[in-house]
Parts: sequence; structure tokens; C-alpha cells
Amino acid sequence: MKNINFPLGGLQGIDELNNLLQNMMESGGSFINYMTKIHDGINLMSDFSEMTPDTYGCERLFVDFFINDEMRGDFPLIARDFYAHEFANIPKHQDVEYFDIQAGEDWPELMFNRFTLSLMMNAVNSGSEYTKALFLYLHKTYYKKEYRTLKRFSTMSLSELLALAKPEEIKYPYYANLSRILCIAPIYGIRLGGECNAVYGILNEFSNQFGSGSVYSFDEAAGDSFKDCRKEIDECFDQQTLYSLDTKLSKFLGNVFRWLGYSPEYADWCDENDRGLEERLAIVLSILKKTFPKSNKEYSAEELTLYGMILHCASAMTCNSSWLAEVLRTLAYGESGTFYYDEFPPMFHPEDVQVKTVRSGNVKTERRVKDSTEHAGADGCGRDETEIIEEVDKLRRKVRKLESDNSSLRASLVEKRRLEEEAKDIRKQLEASNRELAVLRNYVYHLTESDNSITNKPIESMKEKIAGYRIVIVGGHSNWLSKMKKEFPDWLFVDPKAGGSTDVSIVDKADYVYFFTDTISHSKYHQFMNVIRERKINFGYIHGVNIEKNIRDIYVDFEED
Repeated sequence: MKNINFPLGGLQGIDELNNLLQNMMESGGSFINYMTKIHDGINLMSDFSEMTPDTYGCERLFVDFFINDEMRGDFPLIARDFYAHEFANIPKHQDVEYFDIQAGEDWPELMFNRFTLSLMMNAVNSGSEYTKALFLYLHKTYYKKEYRTLKRFSTMSLSELLALAKPEEIKYPYYANLSRILCIAPIYGIRLGGECNAVYGILNEFSNQFGSGSVYSFDEAAGDSFKDCRKEIDECFDQQTLYSLDTKLSKFLGNVFRWLGYSPEYADWCDENDRGLEERLAIVLSILKKTFPKSNKEYSAEELTLYGMILHCASAMTCNSSWLAEVLRTLAYGESGTFYYDEFPPMFHPEDVQVKTVRSGNVKTERRVKDSTEHAGADGCGRDETEIIEEVDKLRRKVRKLESDNSSLRASLVEKRRLEEEAKDIRKQLEASNRELAVLRNYVYHLTESDNSITNKPIESMKEKIAGYRIVIVGGHSNWLSKMKKEFPDWLFVDPKAGGSTDVSIVDKADYVYFFTDTISHSKYHQFMNVIRERKINFGYIHGVNIEKNIRDIYVDFEED
């Protein structure tokens, strides 16, 4: 038996493979069409039926795509259960990494999930019955529809595989469905037809293309100007000024971390790449010149230190991911999982841990019996001293645990109160927006109505009623404003041409504020509307230069008083 591992352009002269691999990332349809052509030309693949398939690419894609949206939130519990059952057996499983566990391409959650799934696949391939049962349970729980279909099969042909894998939703790509079915079906005991072997070869090619990410480097980001930039930092900038600005930014950053519930020194602790302010600013200057090569801009000390703080925070974040990747490798593969121990050999040697064997007659128990007899009082109620000490230790641990829980609860309470305050502010904003929307709807409704009188009352009677209210009108043409001032001398009018320093507090004691929509700037509108929202002042809109109609529109708002 020989393994299948198709080169590009293989598959017995089917040239579409190259197009498939180029377009698979962009369009699931290309892959579906290609697989259909493969099925139509099934006679071309008869030579592959007796081969042992190379399942590496299929399993690698399975690791990438098995966790769906529903499983994602539960995966920490799934991982915990797997490690509880299989962690001791991991060194015995085959040493296969389905992806290079390196930080840089994946955020920590995805890195951990894929790492754990890789170990789970290793366990399955090494014969772990527990992990097989776990995968079957996960498939049954998180892929219910596919499970109900798949459990009916005892054998599966290529046409049945393609039909089952054809995606109904774009979020489940064709190759993801294929890899999942090909990995899960054998665990169910489903025998795959020999012609399905060709799919493994295609997935091998695709997984190589899919997983070939870019390699990033400092030279690529910053070029070769670092030494010149380091010299420029020393010669062109006052060091005292740079340190003063950096201290100011560090103080602000510390308060940002406090707001997030972290120590002010969090970035300093995490940033293992930082080599001091001058080095940091030299890197910043190098990256700026590489990023904007055509710019002859001279950067100020303020700009450089601000960019430097961004670099500091980004470096702290990436160092955390790198640390997690190294810890995961070390957990699974021991000393071989990291290069650290090549330079610093560990002092810990697990084989030197000596566990004393205790004879069947438990010495501790015998001593307790003896001590209990010696220290027993006349009433026989004496207690063993060792037992009392152990009980005190247990109580101490409980107290410490409660103190720790209490501290966590206090922190959670502070965070809860902060979120409640934010929610309260959002509710206020929503109420104000709904109120403004209601007024706008009413205004638009009246705009669609005819200009017929909305009340039969005489205009003088309406003027007399509304003249007694404290009303502020924002906006309006100069001629219109003059006429309205003569009609209502006690009202306050804000000229739309007035400067931005207009005292908005004039609306504080107003019964109503009206915006004249024909003549008002956006800035003036928002300037007053912010105060109206905050103080919950009644407001409305008027338009047109017909004074009598304006009076009638305003009167409607007070008619029921």
C-alpha cells in the first residue's frame, strides 16, 4: 500500500486542480463545481481505490473548523474534561502537530482551542476510546442535523460524501464539511468507499495552501535604518523632554489599566521586548520611515513618545500570546516543546521525585491511636494533637479561600456598578432619543397635513394664552424674528447667526423650546439639544414665515393645559 499525496496538477491530468487550490479560499462554489467534476470523472480515479489515504490535511482542516459557534462557548469545559482524562497519556500519543503552535497568526483563544483539538486528534489516532467517545458526543450535540443523517450509514460512497458535505450555509465551507465527515465517519464505524481516497489528496493540497501564512520580520516592518534612527534619537531630541513626556503617558496608561481592573504596571510586566525608552523610540522612528517612505515629515517628541506607548502596549499584548504558545508546547511536549531549556537546563527532574512507601499498618493511624490514648481525659473525650493541627490547617485554608473570594467579589461588585452606571447613561440617551424621535414624527405628520386651521379659536385668544409661557425660539429669518418679537416681547429669541459662545443656559427655565427649521445651523441645533436632553425640557419644531400659522402650531402644544 502506498500513501496518496498529490502534487499540484496531478490527479491523472485533471488540470482543474490548480484552479481549485487558487480559488478555494475565495469561493465555496468553485470547490463544489470541481468536486462534482471529480465525481463525474470517477473512472479516472480507480487507481486510488486501493491506496492507504494520507489523512494529515483532512485532520488539519478538521482541527481548524470543528468548533462551531455553539461549541465555542462550551469549549473550555470540553478541554478541561479531555485533559482530566487524557493528560497523563499525551506523551504516549503520536507526536504530530497539526499546525505550528506559534503566536502571531491566531489570537489566544483560537490558539488554545486548536492546540487542544490537535492533541485530541492525536489521542484518537493513538486509540483513545475516551476521546473517540468525546468526539461522537460533541458531534451529536453540536451538529444534530448532520448526526441524524450520518448515523444511518454503514458504508459511504464518494457521491454520498459529496452530497452530505455540500454546504447549506456559507458559514460552513465545503472543505470544512468534508474534513469533518471524513474524520467523524470512521469513529462511527462507517466504512468509506475506496474512491473517497482522492478527496484526502485534494484536502492535503488545500490544507498546505490554506495554512501557508506570511512570515513577518522586523526588517520587513522597519527596514535597515534602525542604527541611524537610534543615533537620531540621541542627537536630535532632548532626553529630559522625552522622559518627561513618557512619564506623563505612562501615568495615563496606568489609570487606563486601573479602569480595566489591572495593575498600572501591567504593560511593563508583560512587555518582554522593551529595552528602554531610547530603543523603543528608535524602533518607532524606523517603522514610521518604513511605513511612510515618501514623507519627509520631521516627528516631534510628543508624536514619537505617543507612538512609542502604542508600540509598548502592542508588544505587551503579543508577548502574552507568545508566552501562552510556549507554555502550551511545554505542557504537551515537555522540554522539547521550547528552546528555553537548551540555554537554561531545568533543575527539576521528575524522575528524582521519591515517594516513600508506607507499610500496610498505617504509621500515622497507629500514632493517632497512641496519642489519643495518652492525651485522653478522664471522660475519654481527648483529641489527637495531629488531628487538631490538620483541622486548624483546613480551617486556615478555608479562611484564605474565603478572603480571596471576597476580594474577587469586591472587584466584581465594582465592575458591576460601573456597568450599571454605563447602562443607566445608555438608558437616558435612549429615552432622550425616543423623545426626540416622537417630536420629529409629530412634526413630520403636521408637515403632511394641510394648512387649514387646527382650531376654531380666534387668533387673538391663542396669542393671549401662549404669551404667558416662557418660550425660547432658536433660529429664524431676521424679518420673521422682528415680527415675532413684536407679538411676544417676553419670549427669548436666539439669532441663528449668533456666535458659538451663545449661553445655552437660557433654556433652563423655559416651558418650551422651538427650533425654526428653515434657518438654523447643525451646530446650533446640537448645542441647544444637548441641554434640552439633559434637563428634559419640552421642545418642538416650527417652520414657515406665516406668523398666524406659527402661533396656531405653538398653541396646539398648550391647548390642553
